[in-house]
Amino acid sequence: MVGETEFSAAAKVYALYGALFNEVVKELGEGRALALHRNAHEIIGLKTGRRLREQMGEIEYDLEILTKVLQKGNQSIGIDCQMVVDADSLLLRNLRCPMYDGYRDGGLDDRMAETLCQVGAPAKLWTTLKQLNPDVVYKLKHYRDEPDERCEEEIRL
Repeated sequence: MVGETEFSAAAKVYALYGALFNEVVKELGEGRALALHRNAHEIIGLKTGRRLREQMGEIEYDLEILTKVLQKGNQSIGIDCQMVVDADSLLLRNLRCPMYDGYRDGGLDDRMAETLCQVGAPAKLWTTLKQLNPDVVYKLKHYRDEPDERCEEEIRL
């Protein structure tokens, strides 16, 4: 379970990002702003994947190791996530997410907040995971429609 301090801090950062994103849209247009958003997430995904690969050395990860790594990462950015593992996949049920609250506090409407998540989260996570296993498949299965609903992401090895 994520603490209130981590959640609140992350939500404030995402609010600032949301406000900045709105300004970038005004200057460059929505299409260019979303392309920059995706690129930034891919850059962070590459750096994260390289760091994880270095930390793991020659160890090949499996779903158990991946679950622990992702849970730690999610908690560090304020996401309260339940993970469900089966034979060849991992389902992430994001129960409480500071991006959802933060983007709106930063002035983004529901459509744009959802778009940022659908563009950014897959770009970062997929880019990270591809460095650990080139055959990984990632999908944002469901974006919450209401604050109390959950988002779901799926990873298949």
